[in-house]
Amino acid sequence: MSHEKFTRDHTTPTARTLFADDQQETGILVLDGTYIYLQKSSHHHFQKQTYSMHKGRSLVKPMMIVATDGYILNVLGPYYADGHNNDASIIKHVFKTNADEINTWMHDDDVMVVDRGFRDAEEFLKKLNFKVEMLCFQRRVQSSKQSRKRIQNTCT
Repeated sequence: MSHEKFTRDHTTPTARTLFADDQQETGILVLDGTYIYLQKSSHHHFQKQTYSMHKGRSLVKPMMIVATDGYILNVLGPYYADGHNNDASIIKHVFKTNADEINTWMHDDDVMVVDRGFRDAEEFLKKLNFKVEMLCFQRRVQSSKQSRKRIQNTCT
């Protein structure tokens, strides 16, 4: 699909207003890694590569590139879950190796909407002349002790 067709047919007006100052030719992409869970492998080396310490089970990580209307533009990978492949390192690898000719498809000033998992790649993407939009904050999960203290303070 051409860049022009993508921006014309798969960019929502809300996203265009929020991220692209209503410019029709700016591409807005949502990037995020996801998980595909696997059964435990009897092959030791593969098991080590696919075991995620974070999730506590075997998985592989595809990188999703999606339009603001939900259209899936590309799925890159899958990548191993061995700790070397977080969202930031995957996206750096994608652009350094020009996976699926992404460097020729993207235009300067295209917008990438990402989560905090990409914070280590933000400067890298900006150097490639992309605009990076990242969630500025997320509420931290409170411990039960913090929750009880907050409730006590509000009730007294």
